[in-house]
Amino acid sequence: MIDIELLAKYPFLPEAREYVASIRIDELFSPIYEDVRDYAKNWIKSSFENIHLPFLRGEDRILAFYTAKLYLIAIQDPIVIQRFANHFRDSLESMLLSEEENIVDLVASGLGIDFRVAGEDIKRMNLEYRNYLVFRMIHFIDFVKSASRISGDAFRLINYPLKDGWVPVNKETFVKILREAFVRNFTREIEEKRGDAKILRRYVGNDIREILEIKDKFISRYSSEELGAVKSDAFPPCIKSILVKLRNGVNLPHQARFFLVTFLHRIGMSNEDILKLFATAPDFREDMTRYQIQHITGKISGKEYEVPKCETLRAYGLCVRDVYKDKLCQKDWMTHPLLYYKLKKEWLSKRSQSSE
Repeated sequence: MIDIELLAKYPFLPEAREYVASIRIDELFSPIYEDVRDYAKNWIKSSFENIHLPFLRGEDRILAFYTAKLYLIAIQDPIVIQRFANHFRDSLESMLLSEEENIVDLVASGLGIDFRVAGEDIKRMNLEYRNYLVFRMIHFIDFVKSASRISGDAFRLINYPLKDGWVPVNKETFVKILREAFVRNFTREIEEKRGDAKILRRYVGNDIREILEIKDKFISRYSSEELGAVKSDAFPPCIKSILVKLRNGVNLPHQARFFLVTFLHRIGMSNEDILKLFATAPDFREDMTRYQIQHITGKISGKEYEVPKCETLRAYGLCVRDVYKDKLCQKDWMTHPLLYYKLKKEWLSKRSQSSE
């Protein structure tokens, strides 16, 4: 039997469900659990606002986590769901880094990660010029599933030795894999229960309106319908695809963010307008995003990075020409998104002049 205080720290574990299994929905939304509902609502709001919440203990925190999930199922807003998942993910990482090995293993098992303890022969390895204390071995499939969501070469499979399909990782990397597995499992479960949204809204209608107002207020600080002097109709499909994902609250990989910033910068969009586009990213932080944009555009680094070529975008999995079937993309000589933009912009301008 797992201690209830441990389950309160990690309320997503399967063993925590027994504490909510006997509570009916109408009971949970009765005056008896008003404090738990208020905490759950503020927990979600805290992912948009700088709200400090006391750490609930025991069964109350388990119930609050479960209630927050019900709110998110009812809302079905990808931005709210992702921001809450990322907010919880960050605290999860902090807690796991200070836990004993057996607790980390327990959480890994609860998240469905296929791992094993490293043998003595590979506990110390030299990877990429650094001493690397191996903590656990993760099956390469689980490694790729989670590591693909994390930027940086340290999370690319090619930089690790494979031992019969197992990837040796240190504790910090193992914990990051766990945190991303939590986000993946959590958001998938919310999506899978979309069918319950209509029923839940009968109980939480006013509360979810309040949450959505907080989200809209947050985004409105940065969002703008204008894209500066650029012509969005001339964007290549790869850029349009990234912007759609961004507006829908999808957590973009590092390569997609880099490509978007370099492209928009090169066609004349200001750094402030680029910043506004990232407001719907689930992990958006103004200070960090501003720094990254200024670095890529050369304001801090002194180096303006080049826009990736189509060949590079295909290697990153960012090319969508086979999906969109765009005629201009299909041309053999179309090798760069900036070339696409230039030609499409000229064509749109000529068409506009001829129609006048």
